[in-house]
Amino acid sequence: MIPQETVEEIKRTLDIVEVVEDFVTLKKKGKSWIGLCPFHVDSSPSMYVTPSMNLYKCFSCGASGDAIKFVQEKEGLNYVESLKYLAAKYGIKIIEKKRSPEEEEKHKRRESIYLTMNYAKDFFMRTMQTSQEGKSLGLGYFKNRGYNGDTINKFDLGYSLDAWDALEKSAFEKGYTETSLELAGLRSENEKGKKYDRFRGRVMFPIHDLSGRVIAFGARTLKKDGKPKYLNSPETEIYHKSDALYGIYHAKDALRIKDRCYLVEGYTDVISLNQSGIENVVASSGTALTEGQIKQIKRFTNNVTAVFDGDAAGLKAAIRGVDMLLEQGLNVRVVRLPEGEDPDSYCTQLGGTKFAEFLKDAETDFILFAAKLYNEEAKNDPLNKAEKVREVLKSIVKIPDTIQQEIFIKECATVFDISVDGLIKELNALTKREIERIEKEKTRARRPYENPNGAGSSGLPPSTPPPNMPSDLPPPPMDNFGDVPPPSFAPEFDIPEPHFDGENGYLPPLGPQEIPNSDQKDETSSRSTTGNRLSKLGIHEEEFIRILLLYGGAYVDDKVGYIYEYLFNELGSMMLEDEFCQQILVDYKNETAMGEVPSVNHFKEKYSSEKDRKTLQRITDLNEEHKPSDEWFKRHRIMIPTMDENIGRLAYNSLLHYKLTYLSDLIDQCNTGLLEAEKNGNDEKMMEALQLLTLLVQQRKDIATELGITIKL
Repeated sequence: MIPQETVEEIKRTLDIVEVVEDFVTLKKKGKSWIGLCPFHVDSSPSMYVTPSMNLYKCFSCGASGDAIKFVQEKEGLNYVESLKYLAAKYGIKIIEKKRSPEEEEKHKRRESIYLTMNYAKDFFMRTMQTSQEGKSLGLGYFKNRGYNGDTINKFDLGYSLDAWDALEKSAFEKGYTETSLELAGLRSENEKGKKYDRFRGRVMFPIHDLSGRVIAFGARTLKKDGKPKYLNSPETEIYHKSDALYGIYHAKDALRIKDRCYLVEGYTDVISLNQSGIENVVASSGTALTEGQIKQIKRFTNNVTAVFDGDAAGLKAAIRGVDMLLEQGLNVRVVRLPEGEDPDSYCTQLGGTKFAEFLKDAETDFILFAAKLYNEEAKNDPLNKAEKVREVLKSIVKIPDTIQQEIFIKECATVFDISVDGLIKELNALTKREIERIEKEKTRARRPYENPNGAGSSGLPPSTPPPNMPSDLPPPPMDNFGDVPPPSFAPEFDIPEPHFDGENGYLPPLGPQEIPNSDQKDETSSRSTTGNRLSKLGIHEEEFIRILLLYGGAYVDDKVGYIYEYLFNELGSMMLEDEFCQQILVDYKNETAMGEVPSVNHFKEKYSSEKDRKTLQRITDLNEEHKPSDEWFKRHRIMIPTMDENIGRLAYNSLLHYKLTYLSDLIDQCNTGLLEAEKNGNDEKMMEALQLLTLLVQQRKDIATELGITIKL
């Protein structure tokens, strides 16, 4: 963790104009500076930089913040990485708080791997540019593909000599050790114990992280009988294949500006499109997309266009890999290339301008694309057609937006010439199975954390924070509130969501019994409130805010980050019921988005009304006068944090209690819906309500077990 005094020194020293000018040409205009905004396609200067306020603001796309936020957005860094970037720029030495011996050893190991990988990258580039073998084979290969010198240098392309120890000898001469080469995955060992260079006689494609550091290599053999054709770096401490996207470092600015990501398969696809002027492109490197890779894309855009090769076998495999994009809420379109073509070959054939036009004209929505493709394959075979319909529905069920689901259902009904009701019925069945699948996965994922005290060795009850507890923050059961979806097209059992009124902003959720009839548009029905719901959740929301305000700036570790980051991630997009707590949450998020971790004093100064000040004082004051009585925990099952306790564990337990209460409320609503369905004799709705009720009760039971609470059913 960077000491606060160092953070303040960085903020005092930096000049926002100097920081922004590293990326944008600025011109003086009055007391401000103006330039082209780097966060969207800007034809005339629309970004203002004001040194006196240490702020930048684009009056076109709305991007704004301070110098730290600018570096975060421009370079794809987190807050701490941005501080280190600025400290290096201004020569400020960062002396981080002392690490444990294990942490220090891990840090040194990682830095050693980064240095070794960078040396290997330089060695492979130099080998290709200077050696006879490198120029003839490596450089010749890239020139034959049409790559110019700028492109070769941009992607750090290189060549590994066809020798057993070329890299090893060179690295040893420069002081790199056998251990550093092995940790970086640059050496291999055969069954006889002989060690040798992992990459030999191959053209080299360095893989960069978001900061531009080399974390791995992809290597292609140039021998006709060479196997494997492509050889990648093994997993290391800095390289996890499931989190890496080839080309993301070179694409990040274009992804944000174009607000679209072209997804291709291979290294050469990315490079060819880049050279042709299409820079918003990344590759999954021939593997199925993972959640980690999708999260990287979502940092810059929610719009993805998958560019599929023309062959039928590869097309079907690629279609199956798109479901995770849909599941993560991305807008997915596809482009199918002509038979026998891939993005690299077809872009080279057409040229950059015409290929860009082709991508724009040929793209279509993924669901409709898959429906039409499967319908053509099924032809007049009813059984085959039924199976193809299910394949498309399996993709639709991944889409979290129910309105989009309904639109796609209607369009697919037209494509397959089948009734909408039939598709809805099958989709509901698939939805139920998907809920069961998700719950099974969550149960498996929870198992390492089922006993937070560690294998029950402490002998303490689960609800008591064990002494000297490590600061790890495992995700509470039920990772996010929205993860328990209701049956599709059954609104009477819908889990309530906050709704937005243009005049009054966000209003409390409506329970099932309070959903107004479609004909009732009066003000009273549209603004029904749930006082009982608020009374149940409010006390837990205040505890959530208390921990956020008093300990949000506490840093846990590199994996978890700050307490406020953990709390925000667990809360997701959920809104708090209490208006005052929700306002603090919004203001806190805005401040951290600007690079500041606000203190309690910040809110005391911000909120001027006497009522708000008293509420804030009541929530945050922990002196003896306001200390809760001994009966507090017995009555409310809430532990009030103090500075000598483990804040990470308290934050974790606070979320568990909140989710427990939230689930109990949902169960009450589901029971109401069940009784209503039984009264009306609606067997189908009764079954749906029972299935959802079973799911919710199990969730509540899991959390109660975690907290050591017995719930009477």
